[in-house]
Amino acid sequence: MERGFQNVVFESDALQIVIALRSHSIDRSVIGSVVEDTKSLLTQVTGEGFTHIRRTANCVAHRLAHFAFHIGGSLYWFEEPPDFISDVLYEDCNS
Repeated sequence: MERGFQNVVFESDALQIVIALRSHSIDRSVIGSVVEDTKSLLTQVTGEGFTHIRRTANCVAHRLAHFAFHIGGSLYWFEEPPDFISDVLYEDCNS
């Protein structure tokens, strides 16, 4: 939102999270506060919101999540993708 992106589509292979984010009812689960904050932020972005995609078709997200699990801080990429996902992005674009 800070960068002014519009028509954003977030893909996830976590079907339960996608269902929770699409739900119009209040999430009272252990992660409910995160879900509700995310839903609030999504109202400020136009587009599809969250969509479910099979894990086998979501290799980039899987690799990014694995990388994020092992780093100790925050990283941002806006112009060029990080080298460790370039091969998977290439495969996605050419399949």
